[in-house]
Amino acid sequence: MSENVESQQALYEHQLQQQGDSQNQAVGQPQQGESLWEFADIGFDTGKKLWFVQLFDSVNQNVGFYTAKNVLVNGGCGIQYQWKDMQGRAFWHVRERFQSSEVEGLHIDMKGNLVINFKKVHGEDDGHVPKNFAYLQYAYHLTTKETPQSVDRSPMGFVEFVDQKGEVIARLNNRWIIVEDVIRRTTGELPKIRIRVDRKDIGSIIDSRSSVIITSKDGNPTERVEVG
Repeated sequence: MSENVESQQALYEHQLQQQGDSQNQAVGQPQQGESLWEFADIGFDTGKKLWFVQLFDSVNQNVGFYTAKNVLVNGGCGIQYQWKDMQGRAFWHVRERFQSSEVEGLHIDMKGNLVINFKKVHGEDDGHVPKNFAYLQYAYHLTTKETPQSVDRSPMGFVEFVDQKGEVIARLNNRWIIVEDVIRRTTGELPKIRIRVDRKDIGSIIDSRSSVIITSKDGNPTERVEVG
């Protein structure tokens, strides 16, 4: 290893060490329900010209901040997260967000890259899209109490498929929900409030491990490219 790489490696290891013992516990293998951080964002610091990974706990407090010239993400799901600048400047902060429950560990490699390794996950066995539903309804968890298998995960959404009798026949849980050009309306009373979409207004439903995409029949066509 060259002196330049050795010095770069030492620098990044020193940066991680300076975060303190509580933050360094996040650089390893988070245990479900015990990890100090719940989710993290990947972003780029335009001032320092460095990539960063910022860790947050369950109450949205910053519990870790790591910088590197490059970030390498091995597998897993990342979700676009953005917000308007609080000072009124005309741009948005954009980050890629991921969950601690899906991460196996973080480390600095021999080239000084911050490496994030995700666990090998084959999806949650929580249902499928049925063929005989009359309408679907979706909502968002306020807490993760309804999802004990993911106690250290940020609340996401769920989609319920309902038949003509008004009975829920299938449910997709822990998903990011994306709706495009679909007619929908609110329904229900507190605490069981939902957003309803009738089957006749749905053109397609794409269900993945992390997301559900619901599009309308009248929406603009999209291109699906399979890369082999």
